[in-house]
Amino acid sequence: MPFGSGDRVQIQQILEQLGKLATDLAAVKQQVADQQHMIDQARQNATAAITSGLAEIRAVAREALGRSSDVATGHLANIGSELVAIRGAVSQMDTRLRETLASAPEVKAAREDPAADSELQPIEQPAPQPAPKPEPHVEPASEPDPDILHAAAGIAHATVEAHRDTWAFLIQVAGKEQHFRIPGRVEDHEGFVSVRFSGPSLVAAITSLDHVHHTAESPVTRAIAAHIHGKITTAVQEIIDRPGRDGDGTPVRIVIDDRAAADEAPDIEQ
Repeated sequence: MPFGSGDRVQIQQILEQLGKLATDLAAVKQQVADQQHMIDQARQNATAAITSGLAEIRAVAREALGRSSDVATGHLANIGSELVAIRGAVSQMDTRLRETLASAPEVKAAREDPAADSELQPIEQPAPQPAPKPEPHVEPASEPDPDILHAAAGIAHATVEAHRDTWAFLIQVAGKEQHFRIPGRVEDHEGFVSVRFSGPSLVAAITSLDHVHHTAESPVTRAIAAHIHGKITTAVQEIIDRPGRDGDGTPVRIVIDDRAAADEAPDIEQ
């Protein structure tokens, strides 16, 4: 039988209720998606804050250890200098004592009388002292290239990608510079960080790394500083060689991740 008017009304009401339920369900889904996005964003912000905090803590700890080492080294150097001065004074006193004994009347009579020579007691010689350890050779510091510094200062932002330990070393070296600013956000991908640098921070990093490369006592520290310095200056040199205009061109990206060249695929004979 065909539906009557009452059935049609009920069917229409059911369809309206179904449409309302579909609308409510879509709204609930959107709320769930918004909450999930907020949770993901909060998780990313917390991870970035923790990573930045750990890097700052490491930098402060390493700076404190470096200062302690410098203080201990300075004290040891002062003690070594005092020991050298004491040895010189003892040597001078021994020389004067020998001259005094040689000019005494008893010693002159003993030299003239061979029989009295046996009564003289030999003067004990002081035990030889080891020579002071020479100071490590440090290369004289050179001035950074002014063209590189000028070009680096004009960079709005540059992305530096490196290992977490390399990033910590860079903070430790350049963190004391007046114009260096630690970025508030550090993206960490399983130990490989991505950081955005400003031009003044790049200038501070270049000058600090150059200073450490020429003055650090440890050859390991000099090697790390020189390598990072070379990576940054190479990227800045590209701007000098191929400058862009009004923001056009390729953004500055500094990757500190040297790798061997990939193996070439073998030729397939036709």
